[in-house]
Amino acid sequence: MQYQIQKWLPLIEEAMQKFPYPVQPASLYDPIRYFMALPGKRIRPVFVLQCLELFREPGPDDARAALATELFHNFSLVHDDIMDKADMRRGFQTVHIKWNEPTALLAGDAMLVLAYQALASCQIADLRSLLMSFNEMALAVCEGQQLDMDFSETDRVEVADYLAMIDRKTGALIAFSFEMAGFLAGLSPEERLKIRVFGQAMGRCFQVRDDFLDLFGKEENTGKMRGGDIGNRKLTFPVLCSLNHSDNAEFLAAWNSKPYDNPARIHACLSWMEEHGIPELTLQLIRDEMDKGLQLLAQLPGKPAPAARLEELCKLLAYREK
Repeated sequence: MQYQIQKWLPLIEEAMQKFPYPVQPASLYDPIRYFMALPGKRIRPVFVLQCLELFREPGPDDARAALATELFHNFSLVHDDIMDKADMRRGFQTVHIKWNEPTALLAGDAMLVLAYQALASCQIADLRSLLMSFNEMALAVCEGQQLDMDFSETDRVEVADYLAMIDRKTGALIAFSFEMAGFLAGLSPEERLKIRVFGQAMGRCFQVRDDFLDLFGKEENTGKMRGGDIGNRKLTFPVLCSLNHSDNAEFLAAWNSKPYDNPARIHACLSWMEEHGIPELTLQLIRDEMDKGLQLLAQLPGKPAPAARLEELCKLLAYREK
């Protein structure tokens, strides 16, 4: 990760500072500048540049184009914060709290338009296909968000349906970030498809790792109490594996007991999961998806050193401790 921080983040931050945000009305664009400046890893544009390095050296124009992924990501976060009624984001007030909901909605909408503006700056021959791929991703993210909300209103979800949801909500933008590098490098549609499927596998890894850390991560590393998803009755991969377990009577009794945020209930669910191998099952899915993705990465005609750095970055995120 140190390589990416030193190599790509300065390019991305410079592109963000130079991005031509309109000035007026300030009541619209000040919230955008505020939210885009919040601390963050900029991991999606980093993915673009790190993947592009497989084929050629990225430059400032590539960093500006890659901002499309960061702008879209932040657009989705602004709207998510409204839907989730969240007061804080990365330790700072959310836009709808610092300003108001109508302003936050418009700021999010404007970020989406600015993402298209960043895409339009790409100096590539097949800009139309890039825009079509971006549109497919954007719709997939909306579908995933709706499915996630639908799942919150039901007691049972199939594991396959959950994975399909996170492939949209989380994985689609990550997959596009990698695929965008293929467009910038001038790769064939077949090679871009391999990159996108690689990105989809990485998206699963990262989201399922989030699921794992919420329930089984060390509190001194994550900085939060274990079992928040259980307290919120959130149907994540480990929870669904538990609900679908052949010997789940004890887990069901704990899962359905009230109040849901009772520490004893959360502890009982976690204890059952650990006794029945749910953490190992979750880690195995991450390993399987990582192996599948790296097999595709190995088929790409990239340079060995950047490929090794990309693999290292993905493994670092997929097996992170916080």
